[in-house]
Amino acid sequence: MSTPNAEPARPVAPEPKPDAGAPHGAAPQRQLSTFLKVSIILLAALTVASISLLFIGDFQGKFERVFATFFVFAVFVGLTALDTRRELKSEWYAPVALIANSYILALLLIVTWMTPYDPFSLGWSLLWKGIVVVGVTRLVLLCCQGLLSMSEGKPESIGRFAFITSMLAVLAGILFTAPIAIETFNVTIPELYWKIAVATLILTALALAITLLLRWFYGAPDRDAARAASQHKAVADPAPYRAGAPTVPPLQHPGPGTPQLSAPAPFTAQPPTQQPPVTAAPTTPLLPWPTFADGRPIPARADGQPDFSVPGAPRPPQF
Repeated sequence: MSTPNAEPARPVAPEPKPDAGAPHGAAPQRQLSTFLKVSIILLAALTVASISLLFIGDFQGKFERVFATFFVFAVFVGLTALDTRRELKSEWYAPVALIANSYILALLLIVTWMTPYDPFSLGWSLLWKGIVVVGVTRLVLLCCQGLLSMSEGKPESIGRFAFITSMLAVLAGILFTAPIAIETFNVTIPELYWKIAVATLILTALALAITLLLRWFYGAPDRDAARAASQHKAVADPAPYRAGAPTVPPLQHPGPGTPQLSAPAPFTAQPPTQQPPVTAAPTTPLLPWPTFADGRPIPARADGQPDFSVPGAPRPPQF
């Protein structure tokens, strides 16, 4: 018998059947990050550019040039893999690292295929130029990362000087590494160029010094708070002490009214008896510093032991 006010039964949607071809318990497939996608596209584009340099530049010394090209690709892949793991720490790091890696790859490919052939110094020239370009570029990138990370959560003045210092560092790095590739086209770098590069480097050092001074000034309250917390912890947890051993009263010489002891009996040899093994006295354990009833530690005497004679102090431990 049906109830007139009963709600109609709701239709139940059929459960989706699992795909027979999919493995059980398979983890969801990871998606490529934008940083990695753009890095792959740039790698392909610069590879095509290096092929064009193959037809433009000098093909003599092909073994050194091909080996250097593979080495440059390996460096690019390694730096990209390293930066892919660190891109989640900050929003700006991924694009800046991508530009830095692309700059390294493009500059070294130009150096590899446009350097004039020398049967004795081609390999060494490609090696030291590659080390200089990679080292300077990554050093500038680490400097920018450290400065911008140091300014997070700090006053606006620190952030401004950190950004200015980072831009000057990037400009100085480009000015000092770009001539390595420019000279391969037989272009003479004028002296004014190097003066501008050195002036930029000096301005970078000045901005870095100002940024560090501001960071030290605004970080003084944090250092004072940490120092006060450590001192408070040292006072709240006093060092344990070792209970003093009971003192033995000194021997007193008998006075005139003191009865004299009788002379000892003559010594007679006794058969040797087996003595029990002597055990070392246990050392006195370390005890916590005694306190008053309200928790305050009692003062210490001149010898470093607790002064139990102070009014309100607990009784000394008995052993």
